Amino acid sequence: MEFSTGARAAAYNEKSELEIHKIFCAEMAKRSQMLSLNSVPRSSREKKRENGPEATSPAINLMGFNKEEMCEAQAWIKRILSLPYHHIIENNHILYLGKKEHGILSQLQKTSSVTITEITSPERTKLEIAGAQADFIEVVMKIEDMLCKVQEEMARKKEQSLWSFLGQWCNQQQKTQDEKKENILFLKYPVTLTQELLDQKKQFEKCGLQVLKVEKIDNKVLMAAFQLKKKMMEGKPHRQPVSHRLFQQVPHQFCKVVCRVGFQRTYSVPCDPKYGVGIYFTKNLKSLAEKAKETSAVDELICVFEAEVLTGSFCQGHQLNIGPPPLSPGAVDSHDSVVDSVSSPETFVIFSSMQAIPLYLWTCTKGYVQSQDYSSGPIRSFVQYPWKGLTSGSPVD
Repeated sequence: MEFSTGARAAAYNEKSELEIHKIFCAEMAKRSQMLSLNSVPRSSREKKRENGPEATSPAINLMGFNKEEMCEAQAWIKRILSLPYHHIIENNHILYLGKKEHGILSQLQKTSSVTITEITSPERTKLEIAGAQADFIEVVMKIEDMLCKVQEEMARKKEQSLWSFLGQWCNQQQKTQDEKKENILFLKYPVTLTQELLDQKKQFEKCGLQVLKVEKIDNKVLMAAFQLKKKMMEGKPHRQPVSHRLFQQVPHQFCKVVCRVGFQRTYSVPCDPKYGVGIYFTKNLKSLAEKAKETSAVDELICVFEAEVLTGSFCQGHQLNIGPPPLSPGAVDSHDSVVDSVSSPETFVIFSSMQAIPLYLWTCTKGYVQSQDYSSGPIRSFVQYPWKGLTSGSPVD
């Protein structure tokens, strides 16, 4: 079996974004004092603002060709500057912080006038940062940078697991050992809407989501692992279809890493793990859309993956499940997934990322947006400070 990824120039490499993030962190830290309004009396600020914000207010000029990433970057900057003494970072990679990272957090609190509180629940994990504005932005940027490094470290471990799985079952141990040194590459590209996709688009819009674009995902390594898993499951007797087309909402910041290493609990939108500690999918697009609209800001992107999921043999889920239960008490073989209702399942939970393959990424919003048009050059966006009434949330990486 051949695992060549091909088309490397068009494929995505996570390392380049890490370098961009480092540059961005350095610039934000350097300019944090410039963005501080503490040195200007409030009355003076209000008087100057009457004469026009462009001439008096500090501003960040964003430029780029990707409208979605521009939107996310602007939203993230607004969140960090809207509440100058308080910021929330919601990111499940906080769970993977080790002794070294916790030492960094402790040192930041000792050397800066900030407090950092970790809050963990079954649904989500977050850090609350509060303190003096003089140190605030720099501390937040350092924590974001640390989480990006942890995310990359975890993605590399997932890549190695994929290569090991393929080498074990395809007798290509030497080749996969060499491949482990490289990032898994993938293609993500806009597609022409077929009749099937047009019908699906209508379903999204019927549920109140405006579709910005649809992209096809092509990852040969993920597909090879998925096909192997599918072949194994097809060898077992099933009363149900082996696979289903299902949906999962993923925060924009994790979409590329899902395309790279597949679905993980760490990357999905927080949800109540009432059917088990696994990876959740739904076939009910309406319920997904309703939840997304309730929890998303007006201008926030809603990213939904359409995936083929190997559900195989399933049973009723339970919050104590950390893996699929046995087919019967004391049995060696187990089910492949769990569901919310055996008679009429809508929510499916799998416990192995190799049981799902991302096929399409639907980028939506709950408000009206114009379609992308890059013919006139890069997009410009001006972020003015300050803002009011904005919610806290996850960073864009």
